[in-house]
Amino acid sequence: MIKLCSFIVASIVSVYCYSQTNDSNEKESLIITITPNLGFNMGGDYSLVKNYSCIDSFAKYPTTVYNAPGFRIGVFGELKIQEKFTLISRAELSINYTTVEQNGKILKLDPFNLDFMLHAKWNFSKRDSKVNPYCYLGPGLRVPFSGNSEDNFDTRRALSGDISLGLDIDLKWFYLSPEIRYSHGLKNIKTENSWEKLRGSYTAFILNFTGK
Repeated sequence: MIKLCSFIVASIVSVYCYSQTNDSNEKESLIITITPNLGFNMGGDYSLVKNYSCIDSFAKYPTTVYNAPGFRIGVFGELKIQEKFTLISRAELSINYTTVEQNGKILKLDPFNLDFMLHAKWNFSKRDSKVNPYCYLGPGLRVPFSGNSEDNFDTRRALSGDISLGLDIDLKWFYLSPEIRYSHGLKNIKTENSWEKLRGSYTAFILNFTGK
């Protein structure tokens, strides 16, 4: 009888200790820990600027866009909030070779502009994995600074929506993260008030280098 009582007491204590351990592990997993990281990136892009307006009666676009490949380089800062969730702020310099034809004249379209972005990143597995796929999305701000030149098409600041898929690859001293990004222009980039609507979209292949 004494042995049976002792066995029951020991079982209850074991179950209680196990449940307490699980509760503490669950609480630890819910704790938000912010870890900052810095990095830089570079890559190629292709402009997808499009004129979304036309004159139905003439069935033509008065401004014709000739999209072309370009190059971009930038810096970013990461705030890792939880094991799989990260906030990233980016600033990138974009060098473009896109041109437009307006009234029979060829003009450069934003040969230089800055892109400021805020992205919410979600990793599909834990960061300690050697190869960790991820996706992110968020808003972007396109800021042209080519100046008012007769050779440039006049544009203004415009918002965009970004989405990307990529891989975090652990290379011991840093993370290499190749990604494919699509940025969709949400606002008209044309300075003049007219019925024409040009939106500055692009797609890019980026290599990110993040410190540990």
